[in-house]
Amino acid sequence: MDEKENTVQRGAQFEGNVRISDDVIVELAKKTISGIPNIQLANMGLASKFGIGRKGGEGIRVSSVEDGKIPATTVDVYIRTKYGYRIPDLVWDVQEKVKANLERYTGYTVTAVNVNVQGIYVDDPKDVSEEAPEEESAACDAEPAEEE
Repeated sequence: MDEKENTVQRGAQFEGNVRISDDVIVELAKKTISGIPNIQLANMGLASKFGIGRKGGEGIRVSSVEDGKIPATTVDVYIRTKYGYRIPDLVWDVQEKVKANLERYTGYTVTAVNVNVQGIYVDDPKDVSEEAPEEESAACDAEPAEEE
């Protein structure tokens, strides 16, 4: 037996296309967002329930994938932010981290990460609801100042 027949030719160039499923892009975005503090995924609304648009998961939809030498994608993210934090700063973190991870793991160019803030959430409802009444009651319970 000749040794040359058993060796594998390394470095050979093969032609072909690699296509990454929309489900994979959704899962990567989900994992990224789950690691960002003060953010929760939200429901996408009626469009997702009726299957309008491309594939999507809970709070994330791949709105477009453009094939080419380097494929490009656009992702829509639906989130809720935690009460007490600056929303534009949280949204900026979501955009940057989702874009970086998708480009890193898929090799696709991310043309846009559209973030839709659907609402806010509070860990402990007492934190928000008790602050306002105390301030109002303090002002109402105050005794009028005696005039001399």
